Amino acid sequence: MADGKRRLLVIEPNRELAEILAAAAGRLEVETVVCATGREALERLVDLGPAVAIIDLPLEDVRGSEVLSALVRARVPAVAVSGVYRGPACAEQVRQLGAGSFFEKPFVVEQVIEAAGRAMGGAPASPDHPPRARARAPRRASGKLGPGRVPRLLTALHLAQANGALALFRGSVRKLVLLEHGVPVYATSNVASERFGALCVRRGLIGEADLEGLPPGKRTAEALLERGLLSEKLRIEIVAEQVKTILWSTFEWRDGTWRFGLAASLPSPRLDLALNPGDLVLEGVMRTATLVRLREELRPQMALAPAPDPAFELHALALRPPEARLLAVADGTKSVSDLVALSDLPEREALAFLQACRLMGVLDEVDRVLASTRRMAFT
Repeated sequence: MADGKRRLLVIEPNRELAEILAAAAGRLEVETVVCATGREALERLVDLGPAVAIIDLPLEDVRGSEVLSALVRARVPAVAVSGVYRGPACAEQVRQLGAGSFFEKPFVVEQVIEAAGRAMGGAPASPDHPPRARARAPRRASGKLGPGRVPRLLTALHLAQANGALALFRGSVRKLVLLEHGVPVYATSNVASERFGALCVRRGLIGEADLEGLPPGKRTAEALLERGLLSEKLRIEIVAEQVKTILWSTFEWRDGTWRFGLAASLPSPRLDLALNPGDLVLEGVMRTATLVRLREELRPQMALAPAPDPAFELHALALRPPEARLLAVADGTKSVSDLVALSDLPEREALAFLQACRLMGVLDEVDRVLASTRRMAFT
């Protein structure tokens, strides 16, 4: 390191996941440099002189073994993560290629960063008890919102099993979602129609007079529980609905900003909402995506095929039979227009499902191949 700076090299094509890793690395007191490809990492390795690297395997453009070998020659310890290589045998092979630690996706982001800290020559301080010198280390990721950004953020937070608060801003609108191990557990908004009390009124559980008569300074749910106007089971159900309503309202945002603040843990007690991040994204896109936007984002000649490392296991998603059949024929040999024609779903629903699978990392855009040379399929 010619300039004396300690650097973390993150080799990660998933933009959102890279941003979360970079934010979590704040407590290592390093400068984080993100490379989206293996070739970019090889080109920058000599100039950067990183102290440690995190690499997501496999790489699309070069062999992961080539990058790991280059890191070994440069005496840069590596932490590898992967959604493709799984099991003890693969972990051992990756270690033999030069990685000091190996994590399967989804991984706990704090554990990956701790492994990187140890590889640099010492474990980082616990996030619960950081020393004063590190207390101000940045632990936030932030950026601009655009098409598909919120679903992609939710997918990346699931992959990182992250704890913390996702804040979403557009104009005067403010929304906040708490996540535990990558799963949304609570949400709030300054939009009146998205508040807990408003949802109760809409459901017919209480009237406007009941809501206005609640004591000031007390949470709506707690006040309604005390008065017997709400059961604990209904409270959980309505909070889950509130989380969905707040998140889905942002799925079609084309502008605004986001910020995610990492936390070691969330305050207790919390409700067990049992929300599946994959189903949350899938259902949200299916509900909110418009046909005009879908036609813009899914070009008729675009070919789609199964991603080598899907962010969500298919068996864990609540797929309807027509959706499962559509997914089975998305094997890289057919264009979007072909898939829509083969589907039992209306055009908007078929396109929304395909788009949701792209945003969740279940399907990838690929170069179209002949039927006799198809890449792979879910069948």
